[in-house]
Amino acid sequence: MDVIWPTDPSNIKFVFELPSISPVVSPIAESLTRVFTTYWQWVTFYLPLGIIGLWRWGTWLFKKTVAQFYHPKKGYFKTSVSVITPVYNENPKVFIDALVSWAKNSPQEIIAVIDYTDIKCLKIFEDFQKVFSKARLIITQKYGKREALADGIKASIGEVVALVDSDTIWSEDTLKNGLIPFENPQIAGVATRQNVLQPKTLAQKIFDIQLDLRYFDEFPFLGAAGDALICLSGRTAFYRKDVITPMIPDLVNETFWGQKVVSGDDKRLTYLVLASGWKVAYQMTSHVFTPGVEDLKSYLKQRLRWTRNALRADLRAIYHGWVFHHPSLAYFQVDKVIQGFTILLSPLFFMIALTLQHWTLALAIFVWWFISRTIKLYPHLKRRPQDITVLPAFILLSFVSAGMKIYALFTLNTQGWITRWDTSRLPQFKFLTKIPAWGATVLVFAVLAWGIFWYRQQFQPVLSSIQPNQPNNLVTLTNIETDETLLVAGASSLDNINRMLVTRYAVKPGDSLARIAKANGITADSLLKANINILPNWNQISPGYILNIPRSNFSIDFQPNYSYTKKNPDILQISFDQPSNTIIVQGRGKQVTLKNIQSSVGKTKLEETSPQNWILRSNLWVRNGVMLTLNKDEVTWLKLASNKNGFVNLKSNNGLVLIKGVKITSWDEDNNDFDKDYKNGRSYILVKDFSRMDIYDSELAYLGYRRTAPTEDSVYGVAWRMSNGKLGTHLLSGEVLSSKFHHNYFGAYTFGTTSMLWRGNEFFDNIQYGLDPHDDSNNFIVENNKFYNNGNHGLIFSKRCFNNIIRNNLSYNNKLHGIMLHENSNNNLVENNTVSGNLDGIVVYQSSNNTIRNNTISKNQRGVRINKASMDNLFEGNQIEDNKQYGFYIYDGSNNNTVLNNKISNNHQAVYIKTKENLVTGNLITNNQIGLYLVENASENRFTMNQIINNSTYGIYSKTSAGNINYLGPNTIAQNGKDIHPN
Repeated sequence: MDVIWPTDPSNIKFVFELPSISPVVSPIAESLTRVFTTYWQWVTFYLPLGIIGLWRWGTWLFKKTVAQFYHPKKGYFKTSVSVITPVYNENPKVFIDALVSWAKNSPQEIIAVIDYTDIKCLKIFEDFQKVFSKARLIITQKYGKREALADGIKASIGEVVALVDSDTIWSEDTLKNGLIPFENPQIAGVATRQNVLQPKTLAQKIFDIQLDLRYFDEFPFLGAAGDALICLSGRTAFYRKDVITPMIPDLVNETFWGQKVVSGDDKRLTYLVLASGWKVAYQMTSHVFTPGVEDLKSYLKQRLRWTRNALRADLRAIYHGWVFHHPSLAYFQVDKVIQGFTILLSPLFFMIALTLQHWTLALAIFVWWFISRTIKLYPHLKRRPQDITVLPAFILLSFVSAGMKIYALFTLNTQGWITRWDTSRLPQFKFLTKIPAWGATVLVFAVLAWGIFWYRQQFQPVLSSIQPNQPNNLVTLTNIETDETLLVAGASSLDNINRMLVTRYAVKPGDSLARIAKANGITADSLLKANINILPNWNQISPGYILNIPRSNFSIDFQPNYSYTKKNPDILQISFDQPSNTIIVQGRGKQVTLKNIQSSVGKTKLEETSPQNWILRSNLWVRNGVMLTLNKDEVTWLKLASNKNGFVNLKSNNGLVLIKGVKITSWDEDNNDFDKDYKNGRSYILVKDFSRMDIYDSELAYLGYRRTAPTEDSVYGVAWRMSNGKLGTHLLSGEVLSSKFHHNYFGAYTFGTTSMLWRGNEFFDNIQYGLDPHDDSNNFIVENNKFYNNGNHGLIFSKRCFNNIIRNNLSYNNKLHGIMLHENSNNNLVENNTVSGNLDGIVVYQSSNNTIRNNTISKNQRGVRINKASMDNLFEGNQIEDNKQYGFYIYDGSNNNTVLNNKISNNHQAVYIKTKENLVTGNLITNNQIGLYLVENASENRFTMNQIINNSTYGIYSKTSAGNINYLGPNTIAQNGKDIHPN
């Protein structure tokens, strides 16, 4: 419904009022109420995560407590033992070490079942037979580890068989300790403790941690709570031969959903034994080691395979029901399956906390990950304290593993084995068959995330409505003045901005200085001052020369130190300075081309390598009053030599540079490619002081680098740079049309430059900024350009940049902001731009009296950011939509701004204000999660004539500090999840 505002000023009131209580209790109750209401919504939203956390920790504490009652069996039991190992393509050194370690334990026999194609391992075992007489070799042509184990078991003579992987190394008492539990005739199998042998890589260290979690926590729990284990691992498991021999057909011929099962033999055999009514035991003192795979990719593939094996076996066990005769094992199995889903809620809540800017909660979750994992890993860290450095990777991989568990659930019938058999022996798992599984996995993630958001949308508003009363800082007024006395924000002189201070003029035959001045309505003296660097005689001007035409009210305080009435013209001089490898061109009033220069210095320094393709191998310095013309009629590609050993530059001091239809890049002749490594320096173009550089229809790329030492040269790529102390006495300008700047350190850079025109250009894939007009770059027109895929801001005006027009540009997909006004960049006009896909769309930082109007700002993290005491700015007629966080974000002392007649829709929060005395009027604020959000020091702000409708959670949400008042005039506030909170 619409809000009906009171017509009588005496009806001004707080919407919420505390009930009357005693003066003694009142301050305490008020403080408690404020704390309660501040944090209650956080508590309710994150409550599910807390409940799940308590459940998980309760489960862990329960299992840990039970595990304290586990003790390995002591005593002595002797019987005959046959070691059986299936072998295929094992690492020769590891295989030898394993054989030697088994032999030291003195088993009755060692049987190796080796694939007939494995020549190396066959040779190793034949040599081993010469020194260990109890070694027996079975050469097999059957595919599969299960078949190899079956052949070995049938051929064995021991009462106990030790089924051992060919890369498993025993300690000296593995066999002796592993046999002790068989003293109990009901024990049919014994599991050993396992670790990684000398873990070095990240994958090995993570695997070693996982093994310690299993054998310090999980197995002691299962061993103390019952007589069943989750798996007697294939690295080393002891079994009574007479128990498992009848089970060989069920082991070898297992199928799942009609398909033969290849891996997971150890878990299958464990469950066959348990299903037959036998017991198994865990013997911690029987210790074995495995090298583990070295690379993380292979380890993750192993984990995925193991997860599939476990899920297949557990689901089959639950289906057949025998597992419920072992309550501790059933409990463990069900908990493991659920854990894969619940563990994902923590990173999901963490990401949502970041999105909602619940920084405290996000930090708490992040810190708790480290604290909780450190506690749980204590047994491992006690053994290997150096692995504390692996903790961040372990945390990340725990979330990855949970996701893998869900993926494994949808790929249960995938058969593969990365270490045992060649892929040609296995069914091929084609890419297209993976698509449904990936889709189902993504769907699970989506459902979990949707569930969180649904809870936030549906449940939290209900909780909010039962919060205790508190003083409201929203005061309703019948009218709020919005006349011209209040709308003083924005640029103060738009008419002056729309006229450039300096324009360009190409001298025609017969022109004189007086004639040109008269035609442009200025004096010859002001025209002279704007061009004195290139005029040796103001009565004689060469056709084709480019002049700066100043506006009538623009002047510079230049004090010439050379004549402008010379009777004899300067001579064009082209020389070469060997120590600096520099070509020097001088002769005020002269024009020069590359061919002129080459004829003086030779091809070693400047060469036309093919028609219209040139390479400059020496620095080129254009001095006072010389005009260098680079025209496509002579040069289409100018390469500036640049490689790891050095580079050249093109510079002009007080000269003119005209670039038309030319591609200019760095060039590494050794690699026959652009110089793509900017970190050791790279070629650049720079004009300074009383210079002008005009660029048309050109491409400038792979230029510039980061300045590492103090210098007045701007080496960033393509730059206009005023030397320190010369601003106001020199005129630096130019215009750039229809050109491309890409893969430069900065696309283009200006410093102390006046009245440049940038039109129809593209700035993309630059290391830092697209276009960076810096200190005192004023009276620019930047229009119809594209800024995209740059590594920092697309366009930034920084430090005292005023009276600039930024209009009709596209700025998108830049790593930081689309358009930024930075540090005292005042009185600028930003209009009709489209800004999307950036971190922030448009940023006004410590800058005032700017007008930002009629822009489309969408799909950024934040639409418009106003901070660092940016004041008296006007934001009018903008369309701000689909930004992830805020439409407007006004904070950090940015007061007295006006937000007028904008459409702000489909953002998380439309207008987020922490500051004072801003006016928000005439806006359509719709389909956001929250319309107006007032927080902390927001006070004296005025909201009137807005339509605040269809926002999903709140129309207006206010939780400002005590004593702060904000004013609501007539607004339409309707059909929101809740119109005003508190109310």
